[in-house]
Amino acid sequence: MKKISCFFIGVLGVTIGGADAANVINGNPLYNPAAGRFYNILQPVEFDTKFERFVMADELGYGISDAFAIHVATSGSYDSSDHPEFGKWSWNDLEFGFDWDLWNKGQRHAEVYGDVKQVYNTKDNLQTVAYNWTAGARVGRMTDNWTVVGIVQVDYLNDDLPQDTFDAWAMTVGMQGQYILNQNWNVVGEMLFDFDLFDKYYDGERLRLGVGVNYNIDATKYIGVYTSKDVVHGFNKAPMKFGVVFAADF
Repeated sequence: MKKISCFFIGVLGVTIGGADAANVINGNPLYNPAAGRFYNILQPVEFDTKFERFVMADELGYGISDAFAIHVATSGSYDSSDHPEFGKWSWNDLEFGFDWDLWNKGQRHAEVYGDVKQVYNTKDNLQTVAYNWTAGARVGRMTDNWTVVGIVQVDYLNDDLPQDTFDAWAMTVGMQGQYILNQNWNVVGEMLFDFDLFDKYYDGERLRLGVGVNYNIDATKYIGVYTSKDVVHGFNKAPMKFGVVFAADF
């Protein structure tokens, strides 16, 4: 989902405040594409400090209206650790989701979002391993120069394997923000806490901190670099991640 996992993105060469800013793809966590507009967010590479796992991801979205957008996203990886997830090369997942801006009054905004993701095992053949369902809400304030939002998100994970029956619930709470330095540069950041509600959801409890720096190429294209770390676990279990993002609005 772009607003949690791929919000480290760049700026347009203009600064737009108020209601119009919600439809400007400038790294703002409250961004939605304008009606009839597409966006594409490509993560050509994300790697960790152990240099064992490399991930590529892509997301394509479309604005049904200025307030409602849909998207499809997918990712793949190369894992050379001793215990790779599903083989060294893997198609990881396919996701369908939406973002809906429910309330837009002056500088105050509120939205809901959701998606469903298929998780794959491609070691021997294409097999659906699990489904991940997400529902969340984001409320915040957006000015001409900065945005701060609070996030509440619930995830449900259930397997799709005949030999096993597993499901788990988890919640994410936290904050995301953006600060525009000038017409060419901005910075973004996040602090997100993940915890289990029922059974162990993936790696269990995590506190994720992230920061990104972005540069405008032209009015509708940009490139950004980012880093993130789960500070609950040590570097052996949760190494620091670095990545690059290129995106376009068209």
